[in-house]
Amino acid sequence: MAQIEYKLGEIAERVNGELRGDGGITITGVGDVREAGPGQIAYVDGAKVMDLCEACKASAIIVPPEVEIEDRPFIITEDPRLAFSKILELFTPDRRPEPGIHPTAVLGSNVGIGEGVSIGAHCYVGDDVLLGENTIIHPLVYIGPEASIGESCQVHPQVFIGARVKIGARVIIHAGAAVGADGFGFLQTSEGHRKIPQIGTAIIDDDVEFGANSTMDRATVGATRIGAGTKIDDQVHVAHNVVIGKNCLLCGQVGIAGSSKIGNNVMMGGQAGVNDHVEIGDNITIGARAGVFGDLDEPGVYSGYPARPHGEQLRLLAQTRKLPDLIERIKQLEQAVEDLRRRLEAAKTGR
Repeated sequence: MAQIEYKLGEIAERVNGELRGDGGITITGVGDVREAGPGQIAYVDGAKVMDLCEACKASAIIVPPEVEIEDRPFIITEDPRLAFSKILELFTPDRRPEPGIHPTAVLGSNVGIGEGVSIGAHCYVGDDVLLGENTIIHPLVYIGPEASIGESCQVHPQVFIGARVKIGARVIIHAGAAVGADGFGFLQTSEGHRKIPQIGTAIIDDDVEFGANSTMDRATVGATRIGAGTKIDDQVHVAHNVVIGKNCLLCGQVGIAGSSKIGNNVMMGGQAGVNDHVEIGDNITIGARAGVFGDLDEPGVYSGYPARPHGEQLRLLAQTRKLPDLIERIKQLEQAVEDLRRRLEAAKTGR
C-alpha cells in the first residue's frame, strides 16, 4: 500500500486552520506531541503549551490561538484537538471489504440486502433480516431473525444481535458485544428461580457506537432503547427495559439496572452504577464508581456512594479525613469526663 502523504498547506485547508510558515513541506503521518518525529504532525493544547512545543520533534504542530513558534511551520486553530481528530482520518483511510457475501456465510430466507453490503466469513443471518445500504457485517457475526440494521453500519466480529432487534443508521458495534440477549428476569419460587420470558426487543437509534464486550438486554416487554448519538464504552451493561437518551457518554464498566431511564447528554464515569427503576435527568454527569440509588433531576455533577452533588461529596470526604483526629479527641474528652466524675464522687464522700 502506497504511503499516505499531504502537503502541510492541504492539511491546513482541511481543518480550516491558519497556516504559519512553509505550507509546502510533506507530512507523512501523525504522532503524539511527546513522541512525534520528522515528517509527522502533532498538536498541543492546555497547560505548558510552549514547553511541549520546544520539546516536540514533529515537522509541524497544531496550536491554539495566540501561540507563535519560531523553529518550524505551524497551524493555528480554535480547537487543536478537533483539528487533530480530522487529520487522523486523513491518515487512516477506509479499508472496507468489498461488497458481497462470503461463501461461508449462512443466510436464512427472505433476507433483504441493500446495495454495497458486505457479509464476512462464517456469519449467520436469520430469516427476514434487513440490512441497509453500505453496511459491513464482519466475520463471525450472528444476526437473529427479523432483525434490521440501517445503512452505513459496521458490525465487528463475534457480535450477537438477537431476534427482532432494530438498529439505526451509521451505528458501530464493536467485537464481542451482545445486543438483544435475554434480560435478567426471574421469579423466586419455592421450587427455585422461575425464568420470566423476555419477549420484548432492543432498539439502537442512529449514530450510536457500542463498545467491545458490552451488553444490551432485550426488554421483558416493550423495548430497551439507546438514543441517537450516544457512545458506549467497552464492558458496559444496559439491562432490560432501560431507556437511554440522546448524546450520552457511558464509560467502561458502567452498569444500568433494569427499567431505569437516563436523559439526554448524560455522562457516566467508569464503573458507575445505577439502581433499577431510577430516573436521571438531562445534562447530568455521574462520577466514576458512583452509585445512583434514587432519582436525580437537577443538572450538574454527582459523585460518591451513594451519589450526591459533587460539592457536597467533597465536603463529606474532607470531614471523613478528620475522623481519626476526632476519635482521638473524643477519647480524650471521655477520659476527662471520667476523671471529673471520679473527683466529684470523691468530693461527695469526703475522700
